[in-house]
Amino acid sequence: MKRYYLLLIAIAFGISTSAQDVIQSAKKVQKNYVSSEYDRNAMTLIGLDFSESHSGEVLNHFFEMSVPEKYYDNSVSPKILKIPDGRESFGNKMKVLSNEKVIQLLNDNKVGQKILSVWFNQQPDGSFNVESLKKRGLFNANDDDLIIAEASKRGQSALMDMGLPLVNKSYVAVFDFPEISTMAEYYIANEIPVKNRPLNGYKAVVHEYLYKLDFNEAVAAEFFQKYWVSANDPDKAAKVEAFQNATFPFIAVNNVMRNVQGTQFNAGQPLAPKVQKTKDELLSMLTEISMEKVFTVVENQNADFRVKAMVNQVRPIGAKIGTKEGLKFDQRYFVYENVSKRNGNIVSKRRAVVKSMKVVNNSTVTSGETESSLFYQIAGGKVDNYGMFLEQKNDAGVNLCLNYAAKGFEGPSARLEYYISRQLYDVVAKGKNASALTSVKMYAEAGFNEKTYFTGTDSEDDYSFTGFSAGLAKDFYAFNFAFSELFVGYGIESATRTNSEHKLSTDFIEYGVRIGVNLTPGIQLMGSVGSKSILTSKELDEDGAEFNTEFDYFGEFIDRKGQTLSFGLRFMF
Repeated sequence: MKRYYLLLIAIAFGISTSAQDVIQSAKKVQKNYVSSEYDRNAMTLIGLDFSESHSGEVLNHFFEMSVPEKYYDNSVSPKILKIPDGRESFGNKMKVLSNEKVIQLLNDNKVGQKILSVWFNQQPDGSFNVESLKKRGLFNANDDDLIIAEASKRGQSALMDMGLPLVNKSYVAVFDFPEISTMAEYYIANEIPVKNRPLNGYKAVVHEYLYKLDFNEAVAAEFFQKYWVSANDPDKAAKVEAFQNATFPFIAVNNVMRNVQGTQFNAGQPLAPKVQKTKDELLSMLTEISMEKVFTVVENQNADFRVKAMVNQVRPIGAKIGTKEGLKFDQRYFVYENVSKRNGNIVSKRRAVVKSMKVVNNSTVTSGETESSLFYQIAGGKVDNYGMFLEQKNDAGVNLCLNYAAKGFEGPSARLEYYISRQLYDVVAKGKNASALTSVKMYAEAGFNEKTYFTGTDSEDDYSFTGFSAGLAKDFYAFNFAFSELFVGYGIESATRTNSEHKLSTDFIEYGVRIGVNLTPGIQLMGSVGSKSILTSKELDEDGAEFNTEFDYFGEFIDRKGQTLSFGLRFMF
């Protein structure tokens, strides 16, 4: 039996010359270009409780949440570490914690040991085995890995060896909520008048500190030589004690600070829910938003957290990733190709920008016949499946459009667009090819301009116009370089005349089409043709009462009738 475990350790050390020769030869990492390599990270979530106002309530709800599916779950106990000495012992006046002291806290609480105990499936008697390692290696593998492994002498057993390098992709996310208050407390502290207090719930600042367990070759060698315990190891007690007394290194990766809210409108407010959420529901909302905001930033800032996959088909574009990698509907990816220059250097060329339109459920061990998730192209050139690959590039799902209408309801305007396609997909089309739901947005637009008109007495009057509209729009990408958009919405416009307290107003239904051309993947030149159907026209006196029941808005401002032509720029975030 002892020989078996010595052989196991030898295999572990031999991964660099066996499994890496077979698998990792296809996954080389270079610093000078975008790597196509992607392996599943492992995540441990830990909260710090300084016994401040509401901190216990928030952290208890926070750690009811599970580790996101795209990570291996390295949960440890306890998840919440109470700090009796107060915040001042860990940071400064800005409430930013010292990385050195947080790492010391992780070591004092044996977090490194607990993570390795998960990876190496430590038993109650202190012994280790590689069952978890093999399972995770198999689960991490994709179809390409399987094809390469089955071509080797060792076959699928090579995939199991892929588990050991994953240990060095273990991360710890430490969450701290340095500021938490109810909305009532916030309003009182900031002396906001009662009439301007529309919300109830919680607002907070969340600060996340990300660390990596540094299980490098030297640390791994020391672990196997000094701390590895087999079931019948004669030195079991001494090794178990040595393992518990060891200090494992952590590397500070980055930290993220964000403002978050779990709020709702008070009963009686126009946007209030029919049934008010409970305190627990609002706390859950706060913690869910905290998790989402933090990990979005982490993925944007750290290459190891961005999903990558080879393009395996075109028309439509496909890649073998899905729910296992946390892929979401209408999520943005860049398409890259790594090419060699004459001097031998490899450079990355961005070839296209795509978004997902079908997300497959691949949360199983690969069989070699995994279905592809599908993508549609929104920018760039031709995409092929001869070496091009996708890399996750999260967007905020928000566009800002700056326009000028040259005809109709003329004048400058700004439009804010928010993509709601993911929410629609989750409700009506989960798991299907939902191209009809891609790039669906809500929009809100506001504009202002001044113009001089002649009245019936041939005298000039200066008018100031303000307008607002909101509605739905959907983009269609028939070409790589251009798109069209259909929109429909409801709007209002009002006009005031110089030296008059009367207001002229109208409301309308607007509809039309916008055409855009990509200048860059994030900036588009747009033009639109629209029409407005007037619903009502009103002239209001200084008290807001209707003054003229026969007022005709288009009769007063005839040049604002008919089609609206506009042009502008759209910035995508």
